[in-house]
Amino acid sequence: MKIIVSTILIFVVFIKMLSAQQWVSQENTIETNWNITLQVGRTALLSEINTNFKGISNDMNNMSDWGFNIQIAKMVWERVDIGAEFTMANYKGFKSNPSNVAYLMQHYYYNTDGKDFEPYPIYYDSDFTNFSAFVKYNFINFSSWTKGYFMLNLYVKMGVGVAFPTSEMGYSEKISYKHTGLTHPLYSKGRYPNTNKDAHNFFTPAFGLNYQLSERLFFSAEASFQLIGADNLDGVHNYANTLRTDTPRDEVYLHRIRVYTLTAKFMFGVTYFFNFDSEKNERERQLPWYKQRYRSYYSDFHRPSTKIRRQTRQPFYRHKFKDE
Repeated sequence: MKIIVSTILIFVVFIKMLSAQQWVSQENTIETNWNITLQVGRTALLSEINTNFKGISNDMNNMSDWGFNIQIAKMVWERVDIGAEFTMANYKGFKSNPSNVAYLMQHYYYNTDGKDFEPYPIYYDSDFTNFSAFVKYNFINFSSWTKGYFMLNLYVKMGVGVAFPTSEMGYSEKISYKHTGLTHPLYSKGRYPNTNKDAHNFFTPAFGLNYQLSERLFFSAEASFQLIGADNLDGVHNYANTLRTDTPRDEVYLHRIRVYTLTAKFMFGVTYFFNFDSEKNERERQLPWYKQRYRSYYSDFHRPSTKIRRQTRQPFYRHKFKDE
């Protein structure tokens, strides 16, 4: 009988030791505090800014479109992430009367050799993909004296990278081409028939928020601006009003206005926090009862499980029904 009792006591103590080691580390190593984010939302081309930052212009009426991004990041210091992002964003717009667009009205490309641009309604349809690296700073969670920390925090982000825009611009009505001698599309870059793509510098500041749904899953919302070193996202190059149809071709470039394109995105989606565990297989082989769980940085701000939920994770838990 003593042997049986001793065996049971040893087994119970052993189980308690294993349970105590479930949370083994909160340190920030190469394997901990990773996150991946998927977001979708609305995009818009806001304006074009002169490269000397002394003026803005907007030849088209811009409309909202859609986009998505994928981010993966690693917390390298407390509250500081470094990561990479892939984005695809679409833009569209129109102009009912483009008679004040110098590029269309005065450029020799649209007004020579039987071509005669007329200011019929036009549209543009563009997109760009970009790859960027970013740094993100996570502010500490909101809190109050009475309720403590809330499961909500803000962050700011700064990214740089390279963008590959494509653009198409043309008449809104196909019959307009018959009256002008021009062919569809009026302008194309990165699409048929001009499929070559250019790479442009890309800079994006952003701010957003995370709302913690569980220990690992977050709802995220983010607003950002993009400054792109391209002037053709609206399908129209920028020229001064001094350009004329009879301007010598070797002097046309003198009338061009170099600009950056400013766009905006409002995205929402989910963020999943995870850790790698390179020793999992070996540990499970040697210690089948051992369960290792890493805390993340955000575990400090997550409401702890109830006592009953913690008990359900213990071995041999038995649900106790209340008396009816």
